Amino acid sequence: MGLFNDIVTWATYLWWLWLFLVAWWYYSWSKEHLAFSPVMTLVVGGILVYFLVIEHPLIGSAGMLFWVVLMSGVLYLLPVVGSIFNTILVKKPPGGM
Repeated sequence: MGLFNDIVTWATYLWWLWLFLVAWWYYSWSKEHLAFSPVMTLVVGGILVYFLVIEHPLIGSAGMLFWVVLMSGVLYLLPVVGSIFNTILVKKPPGGM
C-alpha cells in the first residue's frame, strides 16, 4: 500500500501543478488580449480561471491544449513532415500494387 499511496500523492501534486499552469495560461491569455484595461483583465482572467480550471478542469485543459496546437503551427507542419518522410497519407504506386 505504501507505493500506491506515494504514486497517488505524486499524481495529485502533478495534477495541482498542471492546474496552476492552466490557470496561469488563461490569465496570461486574458492579459494579452485585454491589455487596454487592467480591471477587465482581472475580471475576465478570474472568470476563465474559475470556470475552466476550478469548475471544469478537464475541459479547460483540453481547450488550452487545443488552442496551443492550433496556434503553434503544428497543424501546418504535419503535412510538410508527412510529405518529406512519406509517413502520413502514403501514396500507393500506380498499378494497384
